[in-house]
Amino acid sequence: MRDSYFTIKNKTYSELKISKSKFISQAVPFISQSEIPGIINSVKKEFYDASHHPYAYRAGPDDNNYRFSDDGEPQGSSGKPILEAIDKFQLTDIIVIVSRYFGGVKLGVGGLRRAMSEAAELCLAEAEITEKLITEILKLEFDYRFMNAVMNLAEAEKIKVAENLSDEKCRLALDVRLSLVPEFKKRILEITNGSAVFL
Repeated sequence: MRDSYFTIKNKTYSELKISKSKFISQAVPFISQSEIPGIINSVKKEFYDASHHPYAYRAGPDDNNYRFSDDGEPQGSSGKPILEAIDKFQLTDIIVIVSRYFGGVKLGVGGLRRAMSEAAELCLAEAEITEKLITEILKLEFDYRFMNAVMNLAEAEKIKVAENLSDEKCRLALDVRLSLVPEFKKRILEITNGSAVFL
């Protein structure tokens, strides 16, 4: 079961010159897809005099959540190779935009594909890559006498308490790595003599 994915820590920038054309690449991490239009508009404003701004993004751990655009470049020449660069680095929650300044020499579709791919890969090679965990919030209720045992187990497994709603009984919401959920539930039941309730 896949329970982690990779993205980049910070915005990354690179520049490449091929046959008098200049390719300025930016790789930008995002938390929500709602940020994407703003990121694209910001790059277009910054490099307002560039000929085109093709881009590609991939969002979340779902392999089918992606999009790419040639932004006026010949069809299939720009967005797809940028997406392929993202996939080569196995990244998600990231958009790569390549702003192209045309230098007067036509590269042809094949040449443009190679240039876009190289520009995107150069930018991603500069990025600091970070792993993100996919987690599930596990809510449970148990008697106070088991509190130390439950907290010790959570600490040993590096599980964070997302919320503490205790009153007459202990009620916790724990942020558990997806692959650990079945085993963690089993261990909780063992240390509480089967009395813990998952809400």
